[in-house]
Amino acid sequence: MADGENDVVLSFNDSLVRKSDIDLLDGPHWLNDILIGFCFEYFEREKFNHSADRLALIVPDVAQFIKLAPAADLTSSLESLNLPTKQFVFLPVNDNENAETAGGSHWSLLVYIRSKQEFRHYDSCSRHNEDIAKKLAYKIQPHVHAPMGRMKFIEMDGPQQENGYDCGVYLIATVEHLCKELCEGYNIHLNDLVTQEYVRIKRNQIKELIHQVVEEFGIRS
Repeated sequence: MADGENDVVLSFNDSLVRKSDIDLLDGPHWLNDILIGFCFEYFEREKFNHSADRLALIVPDVAQFIKLAPAADLTSSLESLNLPTKQFVFLPVNDNENAETAGGSHWSLLVYIRSKQEFRHYDSCSRHNEDIAKKLAYKIQPHVHAPMGRMKFIEMDGPQQENGYDCGVYLIATVEHLCKELCEGYNIHLNDLVTQEYVRIKRNQIKELIHQVVEEFGIRS
């Protein structure tokens, strides 16, 4: 692996992971959209590709675009995602509401469950992102063909972080668990598995996953 902080370690589909991104996994650091986007792409294209016809894992920059762009700009931009055909649509929620700047201080997860016609919000810091998640749900509602006029939004009783920097790892761990639950019949309760200790271990697992993908595919695009 190259020594330079900006050296590219992995190009995986639309994810360009640099050494400086991987260094965030050593903690205690807030995970950025690059690491979250890589995990979303890996889950959708590799780990859960057996359910690709049912799953849509929307990467952070696209989720941010949905949240902040004018509604009129969304239809053509989202058409290629085939969202009306997906049973489960996952979106990372960031509390940055400024389209001109990157950043934010908290990640959470919004999931659309077609069979229940409901949006579920998993927030590891109580209801910190509730209003922002509702805004995102309203924006994407017509594009997943959710029933108009009676949107169902549920705050879920999910795992809670014990510090101010692990929200991104909780997000990734929750996405992985729910994909197993929804697509593979996994029956361990989310809160029983995703604990603070599990999240601590997950940081290293994500780093190992990046190394694994590099070894398996090389610099892949």
